[in-house]
Amino acid sequence: MNMIQSSTDAPVYAIGLMSGTSADAIDAVLLRTDGVTAPRLVAHQVTPYPADIRRQVLSLYEPAEEELDRLGHLDQALGRLFAQAALAVMARGGMSAAQIQVIGSHGQTVRHRPPHFTMQIGNPFVIAAETGITTVANFRPADMARQGEGAPLTPLFHQALFAEAGKRVAVVNLGGIANLTALSGDETPLLAGDTGPANSLLDLLAERTSQGRQNYDPDGAQAAQGQVDAPALQWLLAHPYFRRPLPKSTGREAFGAAYLQQFLQAFPGLSPLDCFATLSQLTAATVATACVQALGAPPHRLIVCGGGAKNKDLTHRLQKALPSSQIVDSSTLGVDADTLEAQAFAWFAVRTLRRLPSSLPGATGARMPAILGAVHPV
Repeated sequence: MNMIQSSTDAPVYAIGLMSGTSADAIDAVLLRTDGVTAPRLVAHQVTPYPADIRRQVLSLYEPAEEELDRLGHLDQALGRLFAQAALAVMARGGMSAAQIQVIGSHGQTVRHRPPHFTMQIGNPFVIAAETGITTVANFRPADMARQGEGAPLTPLFHQALFAEAGKRVAVVNLGGIANLTALSGDETPLLAGDTGPANSLLDLLAERTSQGRQNYDPDGAQAAQGQVDAPALQWLLAHPYFRRPLPKSTGREAFGAAYLQQFLQAFPGLSPLDCFATLSQLTAATVATACVQALGAPPHRLIVCGGGAKNKDLTHRLQKALPSSQIVDSSTLGVDADTLEAQAFAWFAVRTLRRLPSSLPGATGARMPAILGAVHPV
C-alpha cells in the first residue's frame, strides 16, 4: 500500500533540526510543507558544534565512567544549542515563532542498538520552551516498539521526492553511515536500510593522521592518491553486518573508533593514503552491492545526498562500481544535498501532528507503519 496519501490540510511552516553521526554541526531548515508532497525550502542555517560539545558527544559513543551524568548535562546543553539553531533559521527566513506550526528535531544520536534501544539527545522540552514552538522529537522508538530497527526513517521522504514510474532509483545518503532507499518504479514496496560506513571511518582516520587538525578528507583527496589493498578490503568486507539482508541499521557502535583501531592493527604496514583508499572503496563496494541486491539490477539513477556527496573520490568509485547507472547529486534535482535529512524531520513533524505514519516496514523491518515522535507543546 502506498503510504503517501492525499491530504486536505493546507501547507504550514515547519522547522527541521538534524545532527548526524559525524557530530560536527546542526542543520536547521525552514520549510513550507503539507507533510505529504515535496516541500518548499525557505531558509537554511548551519550551526557548528563548539569543539568542547563535539568532544562530549563523541565521548558518549562508547561506554565509559559517569556517562549517565555526562549524558544528562549534554542533553540540556544540546537542547539549548538546537533551540538557538531553530531561532537562527527562523530569523534568516524573516519569520516569527507565531508563524511556525512545529519544529521536528531528530536530536543527536549517542547510541543505536537495535533491536534493544536507540537514544537521541538534545532536550525537546528545552527547545519548545526557548523557541515558543511546539516540538516533535524522539522519532525512532515508535518504530522500534513495532519490532523495527528505528532506522533509516528518511525513505518515505525520499519516495515523495524522487520516485519515478518505470525507473529503478536508488537514493543514498552518505553521512557517517550510508543508507539506501531502493525505489523500484512500480507497485513494489520500497526497500531500504543502512549499507554500512560512509564517512565515519574516513573522518576518524583523517583526525588520527592529522593529529586532530582535520576531521575529514576534503574531496577525498587522500583516498584518491592511495591504492586499494585487496587483502585489507576483504578483511573489511568480512564484517558480519554486510551479510545481513535489508532492512537493517547500524552506527558508530559497529563502525567507529574501535573498529578503525582493529583495522589498523590488522594491517600495520598500510600507508595512510592506502588506508584512505581502501576505506573509501569499502563504502563504494557495499553501497553498490546493496543497490543491486535491493533492486534486482543496477539502478537507472543513483541520487546521492549528505556530506559524502561532495567527496569526489567516493562518487567516482561509485560510478566505477555501477557503470550503467546515472549518478547525480540531489542538489541537481532541486533538493539540497546538505539539508535533505533536516527537511525530512520537519516534514515528519507535520505528519505527526496530522496523525500520518512516517515509518515503513520495508525501510526498518517493523511489523506495521507508525506515527513517529513525541509532541512537546509550549
